Amino acid sequence: MKVKTKNLAIYAYTIIILLSVLMSVFVTGDPTGATVSYHSNSSKNASAAGSRTDNKGTITTVNLDAFQQNIKWKAYVGNVPSSFVLDDEDDYSIYEWTITSFTGQVYIVRNGTVDWSNVNCSNSTHKENEDTALGHTVTSSDSVNSTFITLGHKTFTIGTNSIPADDCYGTATYVNDSSQTASSTTPFTEVLLYDSTYNNTLYTTFVENDFSSYRDDGAPGDVLGYNHTYDFQAIVPETGNPSDPALLYYFYLELTSS
Repeated sequence: MKVKTKNLAIYAYTIIILLSVLMSVFVTGDPTGATVSYHSNSSKNASAAGSRTDNKGTITTVNLDAFQQNIKWKAYVGNVPSSFVLDDEDDYSIYEWTITSFTGQVYIVRNGTVDWSNVNCSNSTHKENEDTALGHTVTSSDSVNSTFITLGHKTFTIGTNSIPADDCYGTATYVNDSSQTASSTTPFTEVLLYDSTYNNTLYTTFVENDFSSYRDDGAPGDVLGYNHTYDFQAIVPETGNPSDPALLYYFYLELTSS
């Protein structure tokens, strides 16, 4: 009787170990695909033309200065009203938490399949290849290669892969219509990551908590009632050919409660 009891204890312990292994294999903390809800779209208005009246028979030297909308890039801003859940593989929930304070990353990529175990910082060759694929001139000032040049960002984690601070090429989008320098403390810093399995470039921005945005002008929100504070801002490239259709991008989200 004592032997049977001992055997049952061994079997039960073995089952617990097997369940633990299975859970560690099938339950991961990889970024999840985000549902995208459209709110509004805006673009630069045409600027009024400057003019002069100069005397007849003169040669007038002038500088012509203009802000031309860059059709080789586009931007996304918004919020992440997300939840933490305990779900099974069929998305049935046993419990859910509404997040009020969080950190994390938004990943924007042109491929709907990402191997998160093989994602790391983009190197110079990856940046140049991305420009070539998009029809950008690598050496131009608005290329991917020339836009993401600063090694300045905080430490972060992709699934279970930790990225040390200042390892990835990055930039920082504007706050209150003013430029920023990417660093470990700069809000809305954006970095380039690369998925070596599928040759994906991931445009990755850090999630903020309702932070002053690119237009912190104190004006009322837009027609849908949204204010000008956001949880994320990001720029992503388009093709260099104006006649090409707009590129499709997929959005992934990874959050940690704080």
